[in-house]
Amino acid sequence: MATAPWTAHPHCPAHLRGEVEAHVRALPPAFLNEPLSGEVFDNVELCKERLQGFAFAQGFAITQQSGSMKQARPRFDFQCIYHENSTRNYRKLEKHVERDEEDKITSRRKQEATTINARNCPYLIYLAFKQIGKRGSREFGLVLGVKDSSYSHSMAVNPLVYAEHKKALSGYQMTLDLGKSLRSAYISYSAARRVLEQAGFPLDCKGYYNLRYRALSAEKDEFAGLVVALEDAGFVFECRMEEEIDQQSGEVVDTQLQQIWFAHPDQIRYAQRFITGWTLFVDSTFNTNARNLVLLVMAGITNYNRTFVAALSFARSESKMSFDFIF
Repeated sequence: MATAPWTAHPHCPAHLRGEVEAHVRALPPAFLNEPLSGEVFDNVELCKERLQGFAFAQGFAITQQSGSMKQARPRFDFQCIYHENSTRNYRKLEKHVERDEEDKITSRRKQEATTINARNCPYLIYLAFKQIGKRGSREFGLVLGVKDSSYSHSMAVNPLVYAEHKKALSGYQMTLDLGKSLRSAYISYSAARRVLEQAGFPLDCKGYYNLRYRALSAEKDEFAGLVVALEDAGFVFECRMEEEIDQQSGEVVDTQLQQIWFAHPDQIRYAQRFITGWTLFVDSTFNTNARNLVLLVMAGITNYNRTFVAALSFARSESKMSFDFIF
């Protein structure tokens, strides 16, 4: 009698349900069963894949705590991601945010509510290298042992809340590649998010800006910092890229940011009101920064006969292309 296909939790997000179910159904059926003592594996990676597959279907994640085949008696411990009884606190922060009489934060800890994985979950499974045949057979292998199969937490309705499970999905890897391409082109997160959502795995703002397509030079890092700062401050911006193409293969080997135009929404509203059908002034300044970039300043005049800055643009040169881009 055929068994019904595995289905995700009813509360699993609808846009992720298909990927979650496809991943679990592609696993060997045995992976969905509770791990049992005595299971034998050819290598540690296969054991981790089996345990992580079971955890994915259940709604938690496994982490390897110790083990090496170089040990005299190799043993590998696998625990629930919530196994700790306290946070590691590598930075030695205070337990709570501390404030002075003026309500200003005086402690090194700046946020009270942080994600904590320490729930003292007792779940523990080990993999030991020992004899698997009859006594004296000299036949050894990696054998699974279950020390504690209980949990101290509820299961997640969406297993993709764990980074370990996200990385295992081919669709997520494709989204990362897409995000890296958008990131290398200095596309803002607000614009890239719509594209990433259509791919099925939207990245958060922090995750998107942490992506790197290739090792960036210090100059590109500064441009990237400017893009992040503009996005965080709510500016509207556009970038002009220039591609370096290999003459032999015809492939793009590098991209370089040539110019960035930016304006605040309030500036855009002023420009629409006072510049449209009237006058726009454009001027450029030199040697205003360590990179010797040209700063193009666009200005207008209000009905009170006062000038205002409508937009700004950093460019590598005062060329015709730089002026064409801002218009």
